[in-house]
Amino acid sequence: MNSSLKSCTLCLFVFLCLIAPGGEAIAEQRLALVVGNAVYGFSPLKNPVNDASDMAVSLQKLGFTVILKKNVNLKEMEESIQDFGNRLKRGGVGLFYFAGHGLQAGGVNYLVPIGAKIDKESDIKYEAMDAGRILDEMANAANGLNIVILDACRDNPFARRFRSASRGLAIVSSAPVGTFISYSTGAGQVARDGTERNSPYTSALLQYMQEPGVPITNVFIKVRQKLRKETGQVPWELSSLEGEFYFRPGLARESATTVPILPSSERETTEVAMGSRPSFSEANEVRRDGRFIAYDNGTVLDTKTGLMWAAKDNG
Repeated sequence: MNSSLKSCTLCLFVFLCLIAPGGEAIAEQRLALVVGNAVYGFSPLKNPVNDASDMAVSLQKLGFTVILKKNVNLKEMEESIQDFGNRLKRGGVGLFYFAGHGLQAGGVNYLVPIGAKIDKESDIKYEAMDAGRILDEMANAANGLNIVILDACRDNPFARRFRSASRGLAIVSSAPVGTFISYSTGAGQVARDGTERNSPYTSALLQYMQEPGVPITNVFIKVRQKLRKETGQVPWELSSLEGEFYFRPGLARESATTVPILPSSERETTEVAMGSRPSFSEANEVRRDGRFIAYDNGTVLDTKTGLMWAAKDNG
């Protein structure tokens, strides 16, 4: 067996080891908890349930297993976050998204559940959820990479009534290593709820997170540029990431090593030389399973290793 055939056989063996008995690809877990609260008794909102529902669909297309919660009370929020943290212990990427009322009191950020009864400032820490809890669950899971997205800076209806309650949210000064946090607007500022189906922030995020090959930092730069130009709203991010993350991996950044598979009638396989790859100018994505992407030209891309398989030599 020549070296090319040995190399290709090894690549095929690795690929087959990544396939479950039922034919499904085994990939790194992507898990998301998405919460949208809108039907508040004191100050109802228009968009959050739509925002959460559309975000859930978008994340599913990006390979996330999504837990979607709409109009949930404090107990349900706490139970969902605890369950989310436990599931993150299996490893992979974790993402938490919240749309709804958020407020800060005494420099602490709180996410407001449905049914919260807040008559005085001291009620906040009992009736709302400390946003730091989600960071604690992620830190305890030690899963490596986590994303927190808070479209929760709508106007605080209690700001004028309570001494230390302020407009918008406070930008936290630190986060566990491997965490990316995005706020829909800056510290002490108020995000727009919007007049369309989605808030301006979530609408922009839904657009740009689907673009292939764009690192997460660039996705949010695009969101910020769009919002600042169209609404004057300026989202902020805090990152302690130690590597790149792509919502949707793109071909341009992948390794140049490719391994095409010839038709079954040809029992020999060959290795494509380093630096060459099939052309994708006419290829369209037809299926995504974790880190594997199938295209209508018969190729399958492993986005983690950069290896590519093809039904025929098309390069």
